[in-house]
Amino acid sequence: MDRKEFLATVMALGGSAFLPEVKASVVKRMDDLLAEAPKKKIDPRKVVFLSDIHICGELVDGKPRVYPYNPTSLQLCVNDILAMRRLPANVIVTGDVAWDYGLEEDYRYAAELLAPLERAGIRVTLGMGNHDRREAFLKVFPQYAEQTEVAGRIVTHIALPDVDVVMLDSLCELPNLKPRQATTVSGEVNAEQIEWLKAFTARSSRPVILCTHHPLGEMPNLDKFVSDTPSVAGFVYGHTHSWNKIARIIRSREPLRMVPMVNLPATFYGDIGFAVMTTSPEGAKFEYSSKGFWWPQPLDTPPAAWQRRAADLQNEVANFVFE
Repeated sequence: MDRKEFLATVMALGGSAFLPEVKASVVKRMDDLLAEAPKKKIDPRKVVFLSDIHICGELVDGKPRVYPYNPTSLQLCVNDILAMRRLPANVIVTGDVAWDYGLEEDYRYAAELLAPLERAGIRVTLGMGNHDRREAFLKVFPQYAEQTEVAGRIVTHIALPDVDVVMLDSLCELPNLKPRQATTVSGEVNAEQIEWLKAFTARSSRPVILCTHHPLGEMPNLDKFVSDTPSVAGFVYGHTHSWNKIARIIRSREPLRMVPMVNLPATFYGDIGFAVMTTSPEGAKFEYSSKGFWWPQPLDTPPAAWQRRAADLQNEVANFVFE
């Protein structure tokens, strides 16, 4: 599905999709895709990265109270994933699963929207962003408390054939938050996660790709770990709702060392889409699947600046090298 078809589907729902309309408009397509899924091969070297899906589970007259177009935006991305010729073995969401305050109903709604991926045999891994809340999240996804690599945080290790991917928890959650109280916007990775990372990389010779919700520059202890650890082959994050590929220069002179970084798009506003990572023994290739650009919601006639941004991001690719 290209950008024009994507926006046409959103706007056919009046730019304000909600669950009953989502099902009415795309359920046949999804049923067809799920029926085809068992016939498709799952590629263990393919990973789809989503971020900042911001799902509101508070429904008023059947519609999400805020961001009512988000369910359609996410579900169209899910459809595109299920339509791939070879399905990814993993889909990773790098945080901000919830719309604003991490309410339990947000996670229940998000679970429903993401469920077709798991029904197709794809493993879905969710991370924590500043709009998430661990207590509510674990009520809906209790398995993360059992599987986490670091107690008290949501840390997941995904072993791919060529590389280890680690989804860290950068949510800096203030204590005793009220249900609709905002927490810290900036991120942190606590000392326990750093110690686990040190032990994990010390006992393995495989390259590692680290993922968080927040940019590396907000977390000095993680930045130092990345600088000190040659096996870190790349860094993936969300938070800013924009696609960007940059490099953290560790050493600018010979021998040169840099860590490539990919900033993921969102399904909420800004750059809209997802990234597909395919690995080999030599490295990882990221391809950006763009669905356009909008702020704060899609328009049937996007401004010229939006269209230019979307055009600029066509065929975007980034590469991580495994050494």
